[in-house]
Amino acid sequence: MKVEIKDKIIKRLQKRVKETDEFNNVEEYIDYILKQVAERLDNEKETEGEPEDSEEVYSKEDEEKVKERLKSLGYLD
Repeated sequence: MKVEIKDKIIKRLQKRVKETDEFNNVEEYIDYILKQVAERLDNEKETEGEPEDSEEVYSKEDEEKVKERLKSLGYLD
């Protein structure tokens, strides 16, 4: 499969490759980037099926503080 990438982006990637010893060429760097994105997509899919209460991001107290702040700023009634 061939993919067209704009010259502006290629130049940025070439600059990055020159700045680091991690990659031998732009193709290696692009392959690395795409693998990272694919892994993130896979991880997102895996977590989509988890129950909502599996892990609270904010405590109830934190949530109330945010709500009060939004009210004071006029975003909530």
